[in-house]
Parts: sequence; structure tokens; C-alpha cells
Amino acid sequence: MKVYSMTDVGRVRPINEDAFYLPETGEHFCAVADGMGGHNAGEVASAMAIKVFSDYMRDVEVVTAEALRASVVRANDAIYEASRESEQVSGMGTTFSALAVNGSNAFIAHVGDSRVYLIRHGTLMQITMDHTLVEEMVLKGLITVREARVHPKRNIITRALGTDDRVEVDMMQVGLKPGDVFFLCTDGLTNHVPDREILNISLSESEWEDKLRQLVGSALEDGGQDNITAMYAVCEEADD
Repeated sequence: MKVYSMTDVGRVRPINEDAFYLPETGEHFCAVADGMGGHNAGEVASAMAIKVFSDYMRDVEVVTAEALRASVVRANDAIYEASRESEQVSGMGTTFSALAVNGSNAFIAHVGDSRVYLIRHGTLMQITMDHTLVEEMVLKGLITVREARVHPKRNIITRALGTDDRVEVDMMQVGLKPGDVFFLCTDGLTNHVPDREILNISLSESEWEDKLRQLVGSALEDGGQDNITAMYAVCEEADD
């Protein structure tokens, strides 16, 4: 698995509260996180989630769905305890989406409204479901997907790491096929770049780093209202 990533503070936020993990040689896992909370606490939460996750996964002998889930639960515990111990970071939290590959299987762990997509046979499939108020409204038939994109409450998250002593982690397993590419990103990208554009850029003949630059650039051109993080995990390429 070869992973490429790019992040940008955007045009509005003073600091970048997104965080991500790129696998080191021999590793087969990666993640993105989007922190939230006042007084820069979001930056603390996302960085803590990435560190706890990567430290845990680095010690795992065999990558499994349960190991991936356990790493996310451990991150939730660490953030929650830290927020209780310090008033400065009280109430902090973060979204978290992680991918781990073992042989012909990929495991995804997800909490919040960052996203994981699968690009396969020229199509783009959103694997994760946004844990947001507007997504719940869409599922109940109260609003349409198009209305959700501009709804005034579209940024209200219903599930995150660190905001409670327990967390429900969405887990998914995907059987890999030749040519599969996963795309992970925070909502700073998807709020500005529609799925069709993500697909078109992803299928272009450009290098992966150039595709990321195009995607981040499109989000910035559309306003760049939030921090932007995007990541490709290309499963057919060998590790360095």
C-alpha cells in the first residue's frame, strides 16, 4: 500500500486542526482526523488521536478489524481523559477515519464526518456514513441530499472521539480487487468539492501528488472555509 497525502489550513481558520498519519515502511495503515473545540483544543484532540492510533497499530502483530477498532477506542479514552483533566481542552473532540490493509482485505474504522471512499472500476463509492444531524435528516426523508449540502445545521456532528467516555465505531471490511484506491478526506474538502469532481480528478492521468494539489486547490477556490486534508491509499503499489 502506497499512501499520498496533503493538508492545507484553508482561507479562514487561523490554525490547522486536521491531522493525518502516513504509514512508515512495512506499515499498512493510515488515518485522517478533524479536531474540534475552543482554544486550539481541536488541534490537540486530532493530534492525540493520530498518535494513540499509530502507536497502538504499530505494536499489533496481525492487522485485524478488532485491532483497528481497539486502536480507535483507545484514542477516544485518551482524549476524553485529557479533556477532563484540563479545563483548557475541556470538551475537545475529533472525527476519525482510518484504513488498515491485511492481504486481500481492507478494514475501515470511522467516527464523525470525515470520509472514506473507494475508487474501483472507474466509480467512486462513499464507504462511510457521515455522523451529522443533516445526514440523519436525509435518512429520515426530512431533507434531500442537495438540501443537506447547504443546510444551516450541516456542521453539527452527532458522533466524535473524546466527547464521551464511550464511542460507537463504524467498522467496515472490503475485499480488495486489483486497482483499488481508497480516498480519505476531511469535510473541508467534501464541503467544497462534489463527488463527481473528486472522481474526475482521481481518474486523470496526473501523478497522485498532482491530483491532491488539484483537489485541495478546488476546495480553496470555492472558499476554503475549513482546514482541508486529502489522502490516497493505492493498494496495488508495493511498499518502498
